[in-house]
Amino acid sequence: MSGLGRTHRVVVSDTLLEQAPPAEVRLVVAHELGHRRKQHQPRGTVLAITGAIASTVVLWALLGTRVADPHRVPLLLLLGLAFSLSSLPALTAVSRRWERQADRYSLELTGDDAAYVAAFRRLARTNLSDLDPPRLLYLLLFTHPTPPERLGAAEV
Repeated sequence: MSGLGRTHRVVVSDTLLEQAPPAEVRLVVAHELGHRRKQHQPRGTVLAITGAIASTVVLWALLGTRVADPHRVPLLLLLGLAFSLSSLPALTAVSRRWERQADRYSLELTGDDAAYVAAFRRLARTNLSDLDPPRLLYLLLFTHPTPPERLGAAEV
């Protein structure tokens, strides 16, 4: 799912269309429509803008007018990296939450637990997903629930 306002697009890969049965394709499209229903794109945009504004305010508070000094570029980059790394756990947690919401929506919309299970098993195999990542990596880097978490959401 991408786009804002009237420009929403659901993009389905040719690989999915070629390899997955229609029930699984419907489930994946329903998942993407769940992102639209829950307004994840505009919320993510607001979150990103808020983070950019907060980072700018903090940089100005720390460096004042020296923020424009070209000699401060390495410090600005280092602080930007620190802000990015410190925000990762919260951002990935929000992303995983939104993915779970879209998963629930796809199950509600299609009512097809078997297709849900088959789709996420297929995606895990195709994407060579890490089924049990180290906890720290999961908290910092994983924007989607693991396949076992997703499969546990189905009532099969």
